[in-house]
Amino acid sequence: MESFIKQIIGYQLPKIAAMESQRKDWRYRLLDLKDKTLFDTLSLMKRQELLQWLQWNDCNGVYADYDCVRIGIPLFTKEQALATVYHHIMRDHESWDGYMDKEYIRGSIF
Repeated sequence: MESFIKQIIGYQLPKIAAMESQRKDWRYRLLDLKDKTLFDTLSLMKRQELLQWLQWNDCNGVYADYDCVRIGIPLFTKEQALATVYHHIMRDHESWDGYMDKEYIRGSIF
């Protein structure tokens, strides 16, 4: 019985540690916010931080300045990056009405 308990602990411990590190990671913490709290938090972030979150969340997207220049598309402004992060997070909330603050952004992401 003791070895069985050790097996369970050995199997679950890495998962628990991974969950704990996720809880501390600022990128995961953004996913827990919504509406005004999310908007206010994103508004305080720097453009580069918003782009880092987008790159982390969508590794196939083109968000880095280097990639935009390389393929000849305009760089993301801070406002575009903020709206894109907001949209990526809020689109998973059923109750989201499509607005970011007072601007309707659903379907109009850059």
